Amino acid sequence: MRINFKKRKIIFVSITLLLFSTHLYAMSLDNAISIALKNNKSFNAQKYTYQQSKWNEKNALTNFFPKVDFNATAVRIDNDTYEAANEIMQLPVYDPSGIPNGNYVPISAGMLSGGVYKTTYTTNLTVQQPIFNGGKVILGYKIARLNSGAALQNLESKQNDLEYEVAGIYFNILRFQDMITIAEKSLASSKAQLKKITEKFDVGMAKKSDVLQWQVKVENDHITVEELKNGLNILKTSWFNLLGLEKLSQASMPDKIDLSMYDLEIKNIEQINEVTKYDTLTHILSLVKTQNPDIKSLEFTEKIAKTAHTLAITNFLPSLNLQFTRTFDQDNKLNLDGARSWNLAAVFSLPIFHSGTNYTNLKRSSYEYKSTKLQLEDVRQKLLMAAENSLYELITKAKRVVSSRLAYKNAQENYSIVNDLFDQGMITNVELMDAEVMLYGSELNVQTSYYDYILAKYALNKYTNK
Repeated sequence: MRINFKKRKIIFVSITLLLFSTHLYAMSLDNAISIALKNNKSFNAQKYTYQQSKWNEKNALTNFFPKVDFNATAVRIDNDTYEAANEIMQLPVYDPSGIPNGNYVPISAGMLSGGVYKTTYTTNLTVQQPIFNGGKVILGYKIARLNSGAALQNLESKQNDLEYEVAGIYFNILRFQDMITIAEKSLASSKAQLKKITEKFDVGMAKKSDVLQWQVKVENDHITVEELKNGLNILKTSWFNLLGLEKLSQASMPDKIDLSMYDLEIKNIEQINEVTKYDTLTHILSLVKTQNPDIKSLEFTEKIAKTAHTLAITNFLPSLNLQFTRTFDQDNKLNLDGARSWNLAAVFSLPIFHSGTNYTNLKRSSYEYKSTKLQLEDVRQKLLMAAENSLYELITKAKRVVSSRLAYKNAQENYSIVNDLFDQGMITNVELMDAEVMLYGSELNVQTSYYDYILAKYALNKYTNK
């Protein structure tokens, strides 16, 4: 019996230590981003797209080099055709005066064609080398290389989006955890006040309505805590999926951060003057123009459309290609020794009339290029405007942190005064309840304003590709 008790105790302690160690393990933001970049399916798909574009670039390069093909055919004819082709005919011989001299020469259709076989083997080696194709080869390689550059920028844009998304859920989880802590403090305070009011009611020093009001507040605080916990669970599921983890046990929660570490920069941003604001905005917009991957990707797309337009023009130009063929077999044996023929051909082609295909392709590529240019300008303007709004949003969030801290300080002082006055019977129950709601609401606003500021920073960095 004692042995079983010891075993159960050891198992209990082991499980407790395991859960405790798992609880202690927290994930930093940098670590979370590294895990997401490694496991996120959408980001990995974009990486494969980039690798595909690199191989397309290498494939386009092969069009400059010769192509070598070895061809082999075997042709078998039916018996009737074979016999007919080899049937001997007697061809009369004529003298110089054109009169048959009585002699005959045996001949067949197969003899006239060099020999007809029941099974004929033909083998040859063909070498093709492009000389000039109106610039199609070099322009095709240029388009493939530009596509590779655009794919790289799309990959960087996808990485920016993923990092921002990870940071968003990371800090929102911390936000919800802090909100739950504050809500639980509010619940504990409401329970304490309910107990105090109930005791006063029992001795006739408080009204029944006061007790009922605090009971309602306790229930509302209970609901608030449960709603926040449910919201946190939803965020944890999104967190697990975003990191691309296979087991729920791998999804460690974000590490706690000290919000006060942002106080100095918040103070500097909150007190920024107009000159500094203008200089900062100018610097940020210049970074967006030169570093934003979405803009750079569209710049590649514009170059691709322009090159494609040039490529459409080359359809009106002539082409010249060389082809060398060496024949090895052309008889009834497959031994690479039945023929010695070879030929070298220069193939010159000049498009004369293609039913308007080349012209319509040219017009289509022209309008595609114009459309891409306008899309680039539209995206550039929208991203610059969004980056400018993000800077103003960051300044606004910094000011809100400062104002919410001041409001929380005043709410603390107000609650202390109101609580003392209530104990002395100098104010009503409603005034005490309002002071408590203001206190915990102000504390919640402080925490929320900090996280809003942090996320505003990441939103701005997303546009500048930092």
